[in-house]
Amino acid sequence: MRYNAHKLFHRPGNQPCLRYELIITDDQRRKLLEARRKVRNALRVGLRRAGEYLTVSEYGIVRNAASGAVVDPRALTFSPKFRTQGSWAYDTLNRPAQRCQQLDLDEGMYVPMSIVGPNPAVASSALFLITERILEAVCRAEGWTLDVSKSICIRIQIDAETHLDLNIYAIPDQKMVLVEKAMNATASRTMDSASLLGGPRDLRLDRDEIYVAHRRKGWEQSDPLELEEWFVNAAARHASWTDLKRITRYLKAWRDQRWETCTLSSIVLMVCAVEALDEANTPPMPGRDDDGLLVVVRALANKLGADIENPVVEGRSLNDHWAPTDRNHLQLSARAFREELETALNYEASAGGVLGRILRLFGPRVPNDVSLVAPLATIEVVRATASTPAPSPRVGSQTSG
Repeated sequence: MRYNAHKLFHRPGNQPCLRYELIITDDQRRKLLEARRKVRNALRVGLRRAGEYLTVSEYGIVRNAASGAVVDPRALTFSPKFRTQGSWAYDTLNRPAQRCQQLDLDEGMYVPMSIVGPNPAVASSALFLITERILEAVCRAEGWTLDVSKSICIRIQIDAETHLDLNIYAIPDQKMVLVEKAMNATASRTMDSASLLGGPRDLRLDRDEIYVAHRRKGWEQSDPLELEEWFVNAAARHASWTDLKRITRYLKAWRDQRWETCTLSSIVLMVCAVEALDEANTPPMPGRDDDGLLVVVRALANKLGADIENPVVEGRSLNDHWAPTDRNHLQLSARAFREELETALNYEASAGGVLGRILRLFGPRVPNDVSLVAPLATIEVVRATASTPAPSPRVGSQTSG
């Protein structure tokens, strides 16, 4: 028997379904946005007098990009711009499935290229140092914890369930000015509503115009907007038959239910979903999240067994750091995922059996309501149904002429 389990995954509004249970609460949203507001304000104020956060012995790390001469740190002042990125920007942020997992907000801070330069006037290590010292005061006041162990971000641990990651980017000065104008035109205090994805070409960033600060490697070319644009375009490409954002969220929900921590990153799942949909011989049935997920899951194990390339950075793998044991374990788990979902939708004997299998995959965030699973008539069932002759139409007397 085949079944339609779409309503277990998605229903409109606030009706019980997996999609609704993945949405973060209003309190969680407010907490993240308030933390973001305080971090942005502190950095806006602090970076106006950035040099004050360096000691005399550290002045030598600030140099003129052209001449190499030491710059007076007291003259070091600039106004950063901010843009939230990652799962918050993609609209794929899930509420954690287990207590040990955390909500995160990824924030990008943009500084003008003239401050750092392609041959940096301010070394990435210096900008990390200044930024961290500004944030230390905020963390002390708020009871947060500063984590400086990450190579390309500063993590602010807000509480046991929430953290904020800050990346530092350098972009051309003229782009900063245009972004400022766009922000003022929309009466916005954030860069979020002045998106660099759908805006005019002169607001867009080429790959060689944006650098991310790395603690050990200096400034590296990296454009988070390019990946976001790739995902937005992929979602639009498949929108007529499935919702890529929701499918990605279901994959992340399976991962979080299956493991407390896992090397399987959200970006890997996102890329696997896009590639599976792009390569599918038959697209998912429109309006069927369960079928869209099945199309992706059928390809997942093979995807995880191969190298997964960054879709916007040629030659860079997203999973080359996996140990062979990790890769094998993930492949086996993905195969089990496929078998369970395939059996549930296409081979189960009862709606209750379908519900039980999907509960095993995604846990109690799936509504325990068998009425949300509907059987589908198969070709064999239709053929076995006796046909009922239709009555002949009644035709009255007719005359010609």
